[in-house]
Amino acid sequence: MELEVRHLRVLLAVADAGSVSKAAATLGLSQPSLSAQLRRIETSMGAPLFDRSAEGVAPTAVGRFVLAKARTVLAELDELRSWAGKAGTAAGVTKVQVGSVPGPIAARLALSLQRLYPGEIEVHSLAEQSSFAMLGLLGGRRMDVAVVEEFSGHDLPAVAGVRRAPLVPVEPVFVAVAETHPLAAETVIDLADLAKEPWIVDPLMDSGETAHLRRRCQEAGFEPLIRHHATETSAARGAVSSGLCVSLAQATAREGLGLVIRPLRGDPLVRRLDVAWSETGPVDEPLAREAAVDAYLGLVGANPSYAAWWAAHPEVHPKGKES
Repeated sequence: MELEVRHLRVLLAVADAGSVSKAAATLGLSQPSLSAQLRRIETSMGAPLFDRSAEGVAPTAVGRFVLAKARTVLAELDELRSWAGKAGTAAGVTKVQVGSVPGPIAARLALSLQRLYPGEIEVHSLAEQSSFAMLGLLGGRRMDVAVVEEFSGHDLPAVAGVRRAPLVPVEPVFVAVAETHPLAAETVIDLADLAKEPWIVDPLMDSGETAHLRRRCQEAGFEPLIRHHATETSAARGAVSSGLCVSLAQATAREGLGLVIRPLRGDPLVRRLDVAWSETGPVDEPLAREAAVDAYLGLVGANPSYAAWWAAHPEVHPKGKES
């Protein structure tokens, strides 16, 4: 893993809070997600950066050195960004930070903003597994607009300075299998037919997707065989297309490269998509809503199975918009 600026901010948040749980609340992350990030950072650095105890965390000798360097780097970077921002404003260009859950909506949202914004903009996009983290970035003015996801029972928190509006109140979650899989010939797959299949999941997704998968499988009479983990979409697609495992899939994802995407009978898993924006950013409410809807409607035909589902469920369509 390559060390990134966001990792430095994570380290400082943990050091300043003196506790992983307190830092997670500050960053808008779940504690397991932050703990997993911290372990990966320490692995990348090659040494423990914090001593853990019942009272919290304290920097190790290596950690104190890294934290000192991190503060210097971030201070210099903030100064550089401030200068660049002023230069961009002087040239009549507005910088817009866009975020979304991983998937096809990421690029579409950036393109829609580029087309609809009343002026010249420079768009910076980030695909982030954690909707909690994106809300934290929006609240800290390090992101301007984002599409976030929410599963029932894993509600996103209210964040000061951030507003949200429904984009798609109900979107079914589909399943991806190799095109050589026996179930690839089916137009709809029963969840129970996947009882003996190994699954691959993203361990950084903290929206509740994996928890819902477990619950729905248990309701169908079996425990899912979660045997593989991947944080990169390309790695997960490769594993599925090779026949190694199956995975959940976004309904708007495209098929191809050895992989097919099918609906689950009865829509046992669904998610909600919201558009969120910073109250003090360059993207106001009307533009955030219009860009998000425009981006999403450009995706509903990507998967024929979802196009049929969408046509049969007008109640979930954005109000005032046609598909």
